[in-house]
Amino acid sequence: MKISDPELIRPQLRGVLTADRPLADLTWMRVGGAADWLLQPADEEDLATFLAALDPAVPVFVMGVGSNLIVRDGGIPGVVIRLGRGFN
Repeated sequence: MKISDPELIRPQLRGVLTADRPLADLTWMRVGGAADWLLQPADEEDLATFLAALDPAVPVFVMGVGSNLIVRDGGIPGVVIRLGRGFN
């Protein structure tokens, strides 16, 4: 992930930013590889803070609660943003 330094952005986030996060346990099918990075933002402001710091060249994949999603065994490059129930 091309944030100048991930440790600089973490203190600003209220959500959770995790490197090399397996995604299988976050999907209903329980299959698939890891995300390079997984962000679980606390709210819209948290998400906006993160995206403002992110290099535009980094791929971003947005998922909901993991239903109707099959993740390939090789995982997902870049950042996966998991929008939980608070983002209805």
